[in-house]
Amino acid sequence: MRWRGGGPPTDVGLHEALTRAHEIEELATDNPLETIALNRLLAALTASVFPELTDESDWFDRWQEGAFDAARCEAYFAQHTDRFDLLSPTRPFYGHPDTEAKDPSPITRLFHAAASGNNAALFSHDLDAENQPLTLAQAARALVCTQAAALGGGVAKPFNLCHGPLVGGAYFWLRGVADERPSLFRALLLNLAPDSGVWGNTEGDHPAWEADEPPLPKKRDVGGIRELFTFQSRRLQVVLNEEQGVTGVRYNQGSKVENLLFDDPHLAYLAGNEGLYPLRFSTARALWQGSAAYMMNIEKKGEGGHAPKTFEWLANNVEELDLDRRVAFAADVFGMVNDKAKVELWRQERVTVYPQIITEEGRWLTLRDIIEDARKIRDFRLREATRAFATRARLNKPWGIRLSDVERGERDAFVQALDTDARYWPVLGQQFDRILARIATVPTDDLGAVRKEWQTMIKKVAKAALHGVLDHYKPSDSAWQALAEAETVLNTGTLYLKSKKTEPV
Repeated sequence: MRWRGGGPPTDVGLHEALTRAHEIEELATDNPLETIALNRLLAALTASVFPELTDESDWFDRWQEGAFDAARCEAYFAQHTDRFDLLSPTRPFYGHPDTEAKDPSPITRLFHAAASGNNAALFSHDLDAENQPLTLAQAARALVCTQAAALGGGVAKPFNLCHGPLVGGAYFWLRGVADERPSLFRALLLNLAPDSGVWGNTEGDHPAWEADEPPLPKKRDVGGIRELFTFQSRRLQVVLNEEQGVTGVRYNQGSKVENLLFDDPHLAYLAGNEGLYPLRFSTARALWQGSAAYMMNIEKKGEGGHAPKTFEWLANNVEELDLDRRVAFAADVFGMVNDKAKVELWRQERVTVYPQIITEEGRWLTLRDIIEDARKIRDFRLREATRAFATRARLNKPWGIRLSDVERGERDAFVQALDTDARYWPVLGQQFDRILARIATVPTDDLGAVRKEWQTMIKKVAKAALHGVLDHYKPSDSAWQALAEAETVLNTGTLYLKSKKTEPV
């Protein structure tokens, strides 16, 4: 934990994390998936200790009090003491007394970044044979992360391994007002907004440790956040050495979410041909390019998806929190990109969220339009200009002429090597927060001027991106011609300008 009063980060238990949440700035680890899994575990714990937070009046009372009731927390942990024991023989915390796994796997199997089995070496080059024991605290965090973010793929009983709940989306965790020092207490409340869209169905909803029996290996529907945030996607049992170090894990398929009966409140959803699907991280697209989705205007939801439910509640209630509607909130975003059972990347980003955009259609439309402007300049000007250069420089042919399959392949390989996108999107990303702030705060009559300013800038950025990768080809005459044709396509959208008819004398 990072503390609001300063000082070095320290490890704390669940009880201390909750009772001292107002003193803690944020929960942080070196693994984004572990961080969001632990945040959601704390949210489920908060919802279990204080179920009255579903009521707006009780929620605002707690917000004003500024801390969680330590006596309530103490009583809850005393009631469920055995369920928070990692080594319990009957109900181990986030584990299972019977996994059906005959042989233990290396402890590295609990870590996405570790090179285990035939997994790619994402960050670690350690070997399974060099298995280093974990402390019980390290093992507990690894179990929480694995249950939430385990990747499917592989043979298991009674059915093959399936993804955990955190796979397949970019998860938005509200931190608090952007220019204020955050607190874990306020973050937990903001991410447990008193709305049925956030909590789902509270009837019968309970965290994993309150269940009557260990989780069964079966497919089931999930309708509330306490079950979702603590869902046990694996049956896990830690293996200890003589010094009580964790050296291995018995690992098998646990439960599978057959149907999620409500939208995960920490996800933004987009509309597709088969219904809603979550906004995800991508290797080809920066997250800010999806800002029109995670700040979807409330009046427009249903047409193109919706913002995270926590954002929608915040946008509708920001004034009840005694805040100006133009205030900016900060949110951390967590997720990964995976190819089936392989992690390609994981990521944690910080974004700025404006309730004013979510509630005012004109501002949201301007946000949507500036992102579309940037995409069009890239797709129809910058990309085609780069193709024009490649067609002339490599094939000595003009842009737009029909090419054979071999020629097209050679041109596209050269375009990919030039990679003008790498000089375009990152530069726009550096300017985006400034433009976003203006969209959220200027008078509505000035939104058109903000968009024109953005359009002027993206044209300049596109030109700089083109010249940034092509200028070193200038020495030859053919390169000069290729560059001239590329710039013509960038500026006009075509190489074949129509000549004006001569006026009669």
